Amino acid sequence: MNYDKPFKTLDEQLNILRARGLEIYDEDKGKHILLTASYYDLINGYKDIFMPNDQFKPGTTIEKLFVFDFMDKSVQALTMKYGLMVEVKFKAHLAYILAKNIGVHQDDYLDAKHYKRKVNRNLTFLKVKEEINKQLNVNFAKHPTKHYLKKHNHVPPWILFKNVSLGTSINLFKCLNSSNKSEVANLLIPSNKLETKEKIALIMTAMEGIRRFRNFAAHNLNFVKCRTQYNIPGESLYKLLPKGVIRRYNGKIAQKDKYALKGIFGIILSIFILVNDVMIQKCMISEFSAILAPNSDELIFFKKEYAHAMDIPCDISERLPKLEVSPNYKL
Repeated sequence: MNYDKPFKTLDEQLNILRARGLEIYDEDKGKHILLTASYYDLINGYKDIFMPNDQFKPGTTIEKLFVFDFMDKSVQALTMKYGLMVEVKFKAHLAYILAKNIGVHQDDYLDAKHYKRKVNRNLTFLKVKEEINKQLNVNFAKHPTKHYLKKHNHVPPWILFKNVSLGTSINLFKCLNSSNKSEVANLLIPSNKLETKEKIALIMTAMEGIRRFRNFAAHNLNFVKCRTQYNIPGESLYKLLPKGVIRRYNGKIAQKDKYALKGIFGIILSIFILVNDVMIQKCMISEFSAILAPNSDELIFFKKEYAHAMDIPCDISERLPKLEVSPNYKL
């Protein structure tokens, strides 16, 4: 059989790339890069940025693609790392309120009377409970839920939520009745700068955004093109964050910042607010700054190009330091 995508040696791959305009000056370095970063990720992953007409932009070198890919993978890794911390915190807060106000038995805290029957045409409590019940079936459940099903007379929410997906947990929060949802929101964002309804809207959109970006990173999808499906409310972020992190003109969020908030910039700010821990916040800003506002000669040359591709504010190196938490800064 004649395969339309046959095997190509490293030499053949380099020749194909040269024919498309990619500059390769060191054969051994080029081969090393192809085996380190993966041909598909390196070329197809950034095709829209570096190959607008199926030909590389003049001056594009294989080393440049490699550094760009390194920056992208680094941001993805940090998004997964701190996104996971927010997921754990979100589930812990949700479980705490359910257990405190309703009970620790799954039949109690999953009783339909504590939830809205229908949030919208695509989201109903019945569908959410069906997803959760999959983890309550001893034949399919995973640990630690499975252990509790076999060894204990109930599965408390803080155990069950370890096996329930983030998406399902977010949907359960959306379905919660107003009083319990408000209590979760006020516990997650303990600030008097926002009304409770603003906190709820911020939590729902921010958690959906964090989940989406984390999934793009985890499944090696086109992270550079990832944007939020639901707009994270910029005005709420503006009220909670130090001055200068988000720009406003004539009393409204600047248009460029609106675009930026749909990308990784909005996710970084959302994680910063929701994690709400000084040690984690300081480490997080330091690590993101090392990539997005680098001092390294190897990275600084590509900072603007990566920022442009991700809709990150061009003055990100001035904004991130404003997030460095001081003892006087409080949500």
